[in-house]
Amino acid sequence: MWLILFLIITCFHVSVNQDSGPEYADVVFLVDSSDHLGVKAFPFVKFFINKMINSLPIEANKYRVALAQYSDMLHNEFNLSTFRSRNPMLNHLKKNFGFLGGSLRIGNALREAHRTYFSAPSDGRDRKLFPPILVVLASAESEDDVEEASKALRKDGVKIISVGMQKASEKNLKAMATSQFHFNLRTVRDLSMFSPNMTQIIKDATKYREGAVNDRLVEVCQGPSVADVVFLLDVSINGSQENFDYLKAFLEESVSALDIKENCMRVGLVAYSNETKVISSLSRGVNKSEVLQRIQSLSPRAGQAYTGAAIRKIRKEVFSAQKGSRKNQGVSQIAVLVTHRASEDNVTKAAVNLRREGVTIFTMGIEGASRTQLQKVASHPAEQYVSMLSNFSDLAAHNQTFLKKLRNQITHTVSVLSERTETLKSACVDTEEADIYLLIDGSGSTQATDFQEMKTFLSEVAGMFNIAPHKVRVGAVQYADTWDLEFEINKYSNKHDLGKAIENIRQMGGNTNTGAALNFTLKLLQKAKKQRGNKVPCHLVILTNGMSKDSILEPANRLREENIRVYAIGVKEANQTQLREIAGEEKRVYYVHDFDALKDIRNQVVQEICAEEACKDVKADIMFLVDSSGSIGPENFQKMKIFMKNLVTKSQIGADRVQIGVVQFSDINKEEFQLNRYRTQSDISNAIDQMAHIGETTLTGGALTFVSQYFSPAKGARPNVRKFLILITDGEAQDIVKDPAVALRQEGIIIYSVGVFGSNVTQLEEISGRPEMVFYVENFDILQHIEDDLVLGICSPREECKRIEILDVVFVIDSSGSIDYDEYNIMKDFMIGLVKKADVGKNQVRFGALKYADDPEVLFYLGDLGTKLEVISVLQNDQPLGGNTYTAEALAFSDHMFTEARGSRLHKGVPQVLIVITDGESHDADKLNATAKALRDKGILVLAVGIAGANPVELLAMAGSRDKYYFVETFGGLKGIFSDVSASVCNSSKVDCEIEKVDLVFLMDGSNSIHPSDFKKMKEFLASIVQDFDVSLNRVRIGAAQFSHTYRPEFPLGTFTGEKEISFQIENIQQIFGYTHIGAALREVGHYFRPDMGSRINAGTPQVLLVLTDGQSQDEVAQAAEELRRKGVDIYSVGIGDVDDQQLVQITGTAQKKLTVHNFDELRKVKKRIVRNICTSGGES
Repeated sequence: MWLILFLIITCFHVSVNQDSGPEYADVVFLVDSSDHLGVKAFPFVKFFINKMINSLPIEANKYRVALAQYSDMLHNEFNLSTFRSRNPMLNHLKKNFGFLGGSLRIGNALREAHRTYFSAPSDGRDRKLFPPILVVLASAESEDDVEEASKALRKDGVKIISVGMQKASEKNLKAMATSQFHFNLRTVRDLSMFSPNMTQIIKDATKYREGAVNDRLVEVCQGPSVADVVFLLDVSINGSQENFDYLKAFLEESVSALDIKENCMRVGLVAYSNETKVISSLSRGVNKSEVLQRIQSLSPRAGQAYTGAAIRKIRKEVFSAQKGSRKNQGVSQIAVLVTHRASEDNVTKAAVNLRREGVTIFTMGIEGASRTQLQKVASHPAEQYVSMLSNFSDLAAHNQTFLKKLRNQITHTVSVLSERTETLKSACVDTEEADIYLLIDGSGSTQATDFQEMKTFLSEVAGMFNIAPHKVRVGAVQYADTWDLEFEINKYSNKHDLGKAIENIRQMGGNTNTGAALNFTLKLLQKAKKQRGNKVPCHLVILTNGMSKDSILEPANRLREENIRVYAIGVKEANQTQLREIAGEEKRVYYVHDFDALKDIRNQVVQEICAEEACKDVKADIMFLVDSSGSIGPENFQKMKIFMKNLVTKSQIGADRVQIGVVQFSDINKEEFQLNRYRTQSDISNAIDQMAHIGETTLTGGALTFVSQYFSPAKGARPNVRKFLILITDGEAQDIVKDPAVALRQEGIIIYSVGVFGSNVTQLEEISGRPEMVFYVENFDILQHIEDDLVLGICSPREECKRIEILDVVFVIDSSGSIDYDEYNIMKDFMIGLVKKADVGKNQVRFGALKYADDPEVLFYLGDLGTKLEVISVLQNDQPLGGNTYTAEALAFSDHMFTEARGSRLHKGVPQVLIVITDGESHDADKLNATAKALRDKGILVLAVGIAGANPVELLAMAGSRDKYYFVETFGGLKGIFSDVSASVCNSSKVDCEIEKVDLVFLMDGSNSIHPSDFKKMKEFLASIVQDFDVSLNRVRIGAAQFSHTYRPEFPLGTFTGEKEISFQIENIQQIFGYTHIGAALREVGHYFRPDMGSRINAGTPQVLLVLTDGQSQDEVAQAAEELRRKGVDIYSVGIGDVDDQQLVQITGTAQKKLTVHNFDELRKVKKRIVRNICTSGGES
């Protein structure tokens, strides 16, 4: 760590212009002498001050130094003018500098220091030549406010350097410091090693100017406001200047509320009637006052509405990179059409082409506008993107709603959609086995681009599943007049080949005979069912854009009789009644106005297929916390009840399944019923119906604190069961919500917030902790559209390691006489549970097992059984041996099971796990230590599970560390530890990687805001990623670089090979400290991707850059990132803590490639997701 802190010198030194600015300063040291620091630690502080005085040139024309210590009061040791040289100061330290003690009031000390040292004239010294500097040492959080006093000092030109140690508050340190001159050391002992750095930091602070190169260069954007927004205005408002004024007032109010800047919101203005005129392009719409001036100068024009032509023009001339669009930088592209009449020309095609280019379209219809037309122009779903107003005068009242929709859209694109898709992918892992046929309408009415969009949609749907012969299989049929089997269901055994096959389908053309095609596909599905013994769910996804020419009723009925789930997706001219007849159930019918909207329903269709398996055995304790304040009103209160009852209907209620409780709140909190009160859906629904409205103010924070008690066993909650809180509100909280919400989340409670537009979305995000856990909707009618997303979130919460993918696992099972028949079955169920979580197969997870009592006996070796069913079957049929417990002998015997001859893939780098399950003390306990250590030294992870009579000392001896053994008092307790054990096994497995070659570069943030201990965690995390790859010159090459405001190449691609060597190199990287300049680092790291630097870019090897940062970049990132991506580098970003999601998206170019976690400890939770992303880069980039 000392090397690390020593390097602080270089970091600050580089950042300051050495030729200009003052050389020396007036330095005041203000040191903590409180009880928090303590009398024992005080000598270290004294030694630090001694070293500082020795290292600074203290003379009449150089540095002057003053010293004070503080606790609840300030105690002045000597003033700036007391001593002119070093020796008298050191003498004073020796004789007079003693510990004070007392409480810690930093704010008070700052105010006193301001008065004592910085208020009087500075004895003839020019402040420009000798700037005043205050160095504050603090050991804990201040008991008073520091912000105001710090601001006052800085306003007076005092530069503050803050140094924290022990339990100092990061928030206090940042609030005090000038720019980034804040440092946090772990212990007071670290001060002595820090002193040489401090000398350089004082020199740098002396030269530092506010707004100089090292300060923030990029403007921070307020809220979700990185977007390119174009207003498209129908300005032919005949006869009424008043209406035109309403329109202008609406625009002015909207624009005034937006954060318009070069790097935040850019606003374009386009006016049309017969002709279309660009009033302001995106490149010019970067200054709010200029945009407002242009709105002022708008005038009405006579003519008809040619909306189609206007949309074409903005696609070609406004949303273009040359004219200021940032679409290539991952920035949201949004068009807002405002019109009051029907268009004279066709709008559909123009709108589709604009949406296809990634532009989201909002439409606002006033007076005589055509709703049908606007629905065809707007993005999907129409109810979210179309607003109809009766009069121009209604625009004023609509303004707040419009701004909320706009910000919601940006958040959705930047943070929500990609995360919900990830949750869905993770839920679909539970759909282990399924047969899916795709039935594609290839009739002549479909254009070539539309047909392409159909194929992309189907390919993406298939891509959400685990494609393999024993898992999910997909076949495809195309039809028009007749049908054509494109490929049978057992033809493709992996995602990649399946995707290619769908891509290669050629459109046939002709009429739409859906009935005949359904009949043909039914036969194929019957054949598929037979192949898998009628045990696997069957699905048929039909995609059509026209009315069927033949009857579909009879084949649709036959499909249902065969238990085949049909999903009917209609586009354009498809007949919705027919679609309902085909699907047989409203919830499996989907309709979109055009082909480009298929991507918007992909998740809904997949969710419907996956939800059943994901929710099959779900166990959850769910508390509803319901806003019952005055703003809701009886009608909406009723809608809220319906929403809750619908969620109840979609849950399996029962003592062993889902429990639901309800608390409602306003200014008081009222329990309706606790978790274990009702056991059936109808009882819960009736109780919800009985709820009475309270009708006062909204105290959400108090309600969050109140509801926390309902997750305790006393109130019916169950241990080891996932706990959820669903908050439903329509108002802004009148109290603090963040602290009680954080307390709940720290207890492991997952919080979903459902708010209508009256509520404050920032508060909701504080409550849930992540934007994707918030459902923010315009009104209570839209609640029904979020039910399925919410249910899936409960069935399959994120962060869970869902599947054991590549691993060798050996069970060592105590089969001695102390275990009776029923208990043995419970042990077998425990093991079978783990097997069910695994992808069993020769190349995936292999299981082996031996049981033991007096002697060990092998049940099966790692290479023996190739399918999950075989493993489960052998375990189920196993019977106990009876006899004594010789655990050490069994472990020693198991050693031969981890050999290549017996099916182990240890030599191939596949992780090895041994799980020993025992209920008694071992008869050969003295040998356990050595035997288990020999296995662990071989690289085998030993997990020890002890029940009842097992000895925890023996368990620890086997496992080697506390986190690897588990103990329960009874066999029934095994259920309680299952999730912990399975997480341990799952996390040790490797990701099933589809890619053979990749050039992977890590770009690490080494700036000041990262504590050295967190920097270490980041290195450990990167080393763990390396373990999942085959690192060699011909397979995966790895490079690393580090940045702050300087850039340091650590090692280029291919310099080192082998997982161990790379991990060793990463561990030895020393943190460089400094500010955060990601843009500059992206420009520098580009060199790594050149052939002369070890990159295989010219051979077509995927190039991947993984950027890790904990803060906001202080320089511009978008341009540098775009250039790298253009060269063919796939960029992924991981943001830790308080990061700017919008900036991360500009680095990656798309939200799908960005991840965020709350802190460095959470990094391990996303490791598999990152590895999986890297593994698929080859196909996507």
